[in-house]
Amino acid sequence: MATDESLAAPPSRADWLVSSPDGRLTAYAPGRSGGIVRWTDDPASPGGWAAPELLLRDSRMLPYLSVARGPDGFVDLFGIRRTNDSPSSPLELVYASQYQPGRPVTGWHSVGNPHANDAESAAAIGAPVAVVDGNDTVHLFVRSAAGGVFTRRRGPSGGWGKWTALPCKRVREGMSATVTRSGRVELFIPADKGVYVWRQEKPGGSLDRDSNLVFIARPGTASGTETYEGRITHFWREEVSGEVVAYRLPPGGADVPPAPLSGGSGRGPLALARCLVDGYDCTVLAQQEETGTLALTAYPTEMESAGAWWADTREPCEGAPALAVDRHGSLVVAVIGRDGRMRTTRQRADQQGMALEGWRRL
Repeated sequence: MATDESLAAPPSRADWLVSSPDGRLTAYAPGRSGGIVRWTDDPASPGGWAAPELLLRDSRMLPYLSVARGPDGFVDLFGIRRTNDSPSSPLELVYASQYQPGRPVTGWHSVGNPHANDAESAAAIGAPVAVVDGNDTVHLFVRSAAGGVFTRRRGPSGGWGKWTALPCKRVREGMSATVTRSGRVELFIPADKGVYVWRQEKPGGSLDRDSNLVFIARPGTASGTETYEGRITHFWREEVSGEVVAYRLPPGGADVPPAPLSGGSGRGPLALARCLVDGYDCTVLAQQEETGTLALTAYPTEMESAGAWWADTREPCEGAPALAVDRHGSLVVAVIGRDGRMRTTRQRADQQGMALEGWRRL
């Protein structure tokens, strides 16, 4: 049973539901009281989940979380903390680690701020985005106060390198970093005049700049997923219409427009997952509707030409939803309700199409 202290704030990212190597799922969301709320998949518990836990409560934490899962199943949770009680105080980036599902997490560790010597700029950084590549290297990205991007790495030995500036300008909030199954990172950076793309050729290698894209993405709407071996499809909302589009970097630098997928009635980033629907490999998209409910669509993977038909579930959804595949290969959908509690549903194996079970309120 959720307590007042274990109520979640609306997630601003869709990466908050993750799978461990043994197939167990764990959900993490920023807490309303300043910590992290965690739900752990537990078939022996009522509703299939252990009771929510409030971890690392800290009144100076902002309600934001980026979840980075490594190839070994370890999870790093990245957040933002004020350095004092003033609302305009400088900020510091912090992280905590979890080494096994349901087990205690470490305390908060500071990663600092790329503007450590400038208090005004240190109070104006963006939200951090973190991923772990196949070499077990953590990549942390943050928008600078001047609209650029800084990155910092933690190697497999646990040591952090220096902050490094990427040559980007007029960057918007809402970077998206995606890791392939082989462990290669691809970074999608929306900006006022287009999109910057940075990518690794191999896990653990340098992050190199690719061709800029001329498309304009609304701030805070980008996400990505691997849709074929080594190939990432990026999704975002078109600047003017707000409709969802999909895009893959074409071979040889060909000029290919993004594929439209409607969804203009939604907001925020898309939650993404791949699962079997009637035996076909499909990509599932979930979004928060402007009305505050959850909508879903699915189409055969990389066949955007088939179109997308969104279904509003009418289930209340605060902030970004999350998707994952459980140990049985079934899609799991998670949302935070208006009451700050998590709700989940699973794909039904006994029915055709994208049929879901009844919602469980945890």
